[in-house]
Amino acid sequence: MKPESIIKMVKNKIDQYGVTVSWQKIVTKNNSRGRPIDETTDEKIYAKVLLMKEKYNPLQIMDSKIIGLTQDFTRFILTLPDVEIMKDLIITDNHEKKWKLGIVDWFDIGGVPVCKQSALTEVL
Repeated sequence: MKPESIIKMVKNKIDQYGVTVSWQKIVTKNNSRGRPIDETTDEKIYAKVLLMKEKYNPLQIMDSKIIGLTQDFTRFILTLPDVEIMKDLIITDNHEKKWKLGIVDWFDIGGVPVCKQSALTEVL
């Protein structure tokens, strides 16, 4: 498994099934006490990403012996490594729904990052 093949696969799936999301650009500034704080700007950033209903794992083992209903309604976002997402970022999808990102996880193969992933929570 090479990093280039995984990046190519993720990029192809984003091109086929991805949606465009947007968010306000966040910059870090020092407050009056000299402490760094995050502030949103008026600049919007757009990126095409995958919004999924299950966590992505290229080495996932499928167990077909499980039968029954599940109660997991967690959504996930999958991006290429060059998309700057971070924890607690609020994004807006193509249906004008707002989502808050959880902890951002990434995959790397041989030290080369191939994609980022985070759980989403709907914000009203």
